[in-house]
Amino acid sequence: MFSLVLWAGLPLLSFAITVPVTNHWAGGFQARVCFKIDKEMSSWVIHLTFDHPVETIDVWTADAQSTSADKKQWTLTSKNWNAVEHVGDELCIDLMGHGTGDFAPVITATLEGASGGGSHQVATSAPATTQAHHQGVATAAPVHTTPLSVPDGNGFPATTRVSNVRDGRSDHYLTFTISGPTVMGWVVKFRCSKPVHNLNVREADPLSHNADQTEWLLVNNDNQITIKPGTFELKIELELVTGRDSAPQCSATLTNMGVDKHTCGQLPNKANSKYNYDDVLYKSILFYEAQRSGKLPANNRIPWRGDSALNDGDGGVDLTGGWYDAGDFVKFNFPMAWSTAVLTWGLLQFKDAYQAAGQLEWMYESVKWPLDYLLKCHVSDNVLYVQVGDGGVDHGSWGRPEDMKMARPAFKIDATKPGSEVAMETAAAFAAGHLAFKEKDPSYSAKLLQHAKSLWQFAVTHKGKYSDSVSAAAGYYNSANVTDELCWGSLWLYEATKEPKYLEEALKHYDASPDWGMSWDDVFIGNQVLLYELTKEAKYKTAVEGTFREWFPGGTVPYTPKGLAYRLQWGSLRYASNMAMAALMAAEAGIHPDEYRHWAMCQIHYALGDTGRSFVVGFGKNPPVSPHHRSSSCPNLPVRCNMNYLHLDTPNTHMLCGALVGGPDSSDGYKDSRENYVNNEVACDYNAGFQTAVAGLRSLLVRHLHPEQKGGATCPYHGRAP
Repeated sequence: MFSLVLWAGLPLLSFAITVPVTNHWAGGFQARVCFKIDKEMSSWVIHLTFDHPVETIDVWTADAQSTSADKKQWTLTSKNWNAVEHVGDELCIDLMGHGTGDFAPVITATLEGASGGGSHQVATSAPATTQAHHQGVATAAPVHTTPLSVPDGNGFPATTRVSNVRDGRSDHYLTFTISGPTVMGWVVKFRCSKPVHNLNVREADPLSHNADQTEWLLVNNDNQITIKPGTFELKIELELVTGRDSAPQCSATLTNMGVDKHTCGQLPNKANSKYNYDDVLYKSILFYEAQRSGKLPANNRIPWRGDSALNDGDGGVDLTGGWYDAGDFVKFNFPMAWSTAVLTWGLLQFKDAYQAAGQLEWMYESVKWPLDYLLKCHVSDNVLYVQVGDGGVDHGSWGRPEDMKMARPAFKIDATKPGSEVAMETAAAFAAGHLAFKEKDPSYSAKLLQHAKSLWQFAVTHKGKYSDSVSAAAGYYNSANVTDELCWGSLWLYEATKEPKYLEEALKHYDASPDWGMSWDDVFIGNQVLLYELTKEAKYKTAVEGTFREWFPGGTVPYTPKGLAYRLQWGSLRYASNMAMAALMAAEAGIHPDEYRHWAMCQIHYALGDTGRSFVVGFGKNPPVSPHHRSSSCPNLPVRCNMNYLHLDTPNTHMLCGALVGGPDSSDGYKDSRENYVNNEVACDYNAGFQTAVAGLRSLLVRHLHPEQKGGATCPYHGRAP
């Protein structure tokens, strides 16, 4: 149901659609074509026409062939295992094309013999207008996007032998010679010359068959999840519908469902810097798209993700959308709001970086996704939903978000059970969003500011820790205090409005002490930097300097042998990246710009590859391939995904592009294992400060202020804090 073949120019073509190009770069592009099936099909052919020559096409669910000398016409043809389509199905194909130059071709597609239209009839690359952002990701209604299924290029045919033939029954032994990587989840397409009434296989379960029962699809069960390279034998006991005098002639093909040939692609390094910041920004934004919950937009760029958690809510309140927190599927609003505020801060401060990288529209769309969800959560002045999902139940399962069956309770704060820190963090995100969308979408910006003001009033009037009010959050994102967020949220409201009452409230809660380390529960350094930026008073500069004296070499924060400022083992790169971001923001305010930028660069370059390996999935040398992340670890449909896949030592099926893993231990050691959630989990808050810091470094290149351009690019950093 998920493959395509494209042929062009034949007289039986019926209905042409425009195919959206979801990404492009020098030498290639990605596109997704979808058709709604309005007639029964035993095979299918899709014809593609491009306005630019396409040298090669990579497509994993169809056979691709060029049908014209100028390479502008191609066909995609169904595989044996996905040839049958039924009325009401949606046939979606993801493809990657290659050619000369950086081009986004105009593509039209026709499904041979179909009379209806496709799911995408308008191109939906990055939105280009304020109107599109105000109304949603695309002007057309979003469609259900279905995760990628059955990859090609790894089907293994069987040799067969038959024994124990008796009264319409027979035993068929299928021998497969497996090559390549270890199979992680598999299906077998089993075909016989006579109709089969029933079959039994110890290692697999029948999933479906065709109308005359001569073709069966078997999917592995928990008795045999993986198959190592070599010989693998499968015994099938079958019973015929009729013809009991002899055994049928049968054949079979086994397909590895733990393979996804999609890669992240790579943007050109236009700045010619040591590390390709443009590529990192592009991929980090893709990571956030992989974390999306709810109804996905028509321009979804993550082919293995589909709609999920569409019933999130409480008593008629719609709480769909937002981001899944980490490798799990709980929506924790406290770190989500912090991540949104930090990412939007970076968009405001380093907009030139996103423009230079060609990611500005995608970035607006990226931060709007959680902002829209957080708006849904603020249902009245003194009521804010702060969590969807039960952490204990969620963490006890492993699978795809699209398959979730568990109850997902929603938790809220109100006047009787307050939560000043999460209310203020959400207000900060709204205030930052107001500034980001002020020119792009004035009505949306005004709505964000209205909610920011209401939440600010709620937080200062009804003080209390949200983790005391919502016990379900306490074991996962427990709040240490509320004072830093009361200051932080007030500062963002002052930034947005310049009304003195917000600055006055911020000063009541300000703390000049050196910051332990910025995170979702610690914004002290952010307050120090913002106050200096807003007032230029020397005492706030002194506070910032005091924090970084602790963080620079010679301070109280230890360093790994290879130069990482190492605050804590769990998410070590999170703290270093967040403090690098804070240093870059302080430098923008004029505090020791050369030293702070150099130190920040070295911390980020550690994550990008200075130790000999990258800690960002899909980027650089020897990146992680097995992050602790449920949905990317699951094999392709229709294979079931469960806790067994957590414990396999094979790479994740899908590449979680742009995800920053937790990081090394204090000796620079690191184990790339799904079971290693301390060092190898990913999270929305891990990427937030990291991405903003990368944007800061890219902005420095734009303005010719980067350490590489000023002769100060040596790492590890050994200087003392100024």
